[in-house]
Amino acid sequence: MTTALDAPPRRTRTLTSALGVGALTVAAWLAITVGVVLAIMAMGGSVSTSVPVRLTAEAPAHQDVVLPCVEGWALDGGSCAPAAQPEQWHGGAALPVRSAGGLQAEAHDLGATASLLGSMPTWVGFVVGGAMGLVLIPVLRATAHGRPFARGNARGLAVAAALALVGGLLATAGPMLAAPSAIAAIEALTIHSATGAFDMPDGWLEPALQVAWWPVVIAALLAVLAAATQRGARLAADVEGLV
Repeated sequence: MTTALDAPPRRTRTLTSALGVGALTVAAWLAITVGVVLAIMAMGGSVSTSVPVRLTAEAPAHQDVVLPCVEGWALDGGSCAPAAQPEQWHGGAALPVRSAGGLQAEAHDLGATASLLGSMPTWVGFVVGGAMGLVLIPVLRATAHGRPFARGNARGLAVAAALALVGGLLATAGPMLAAPSAIAAIEALTIHSATGAFDMPDGWLEPALQVAWWPVVIAALLAVLAAATQRGARLAADVEGLV
């Protein structure tokens, strides 16, 4: 029998659930909106494109900048090999790449398609994150009402896992597909150094595969949770059938 003393806690739980669902809904739609805006900005050339690359020839020295080895030029008091010729690269001049968990090359004005592909890790992350939030709202609502094994919860978790996996694949493939355009733009650059300007050599940079692992981890966790929820739903159905 329900008493008057039970009402306030129940109303509190309902209000808390409503606030949580509302906050998640707003955050999800906001993330999707931001992702779409970033994609449009990328297509318009308003943002730079960063793609993973690797060096195919001269061994670089990794510091805050990437300095190739140059014949006759000392690096930290010593030489390094193999080395480029001084007419090919000026000693002490930095490559137009940065070291951030692997070499990243940044280029501008690559065209709508290449820019959209190269910026996928950013805008796809927002869109997929928002879509996952929307998919998980029914799961959150059912769990908040004391029904963690409600019909549809496992499906929602599985869909969210699939979205995370697809997002990871797009975030990995996009920059890889945009890398040739970025490298071509970089090879057309003129490098300025203390001893003068020279052209960026061809063939020093190649596309590199840089896997986005965090969406895979999230997808795996959600898949395990979906399997556990599905198992719990079956057990709950069996118990109800025995009553």
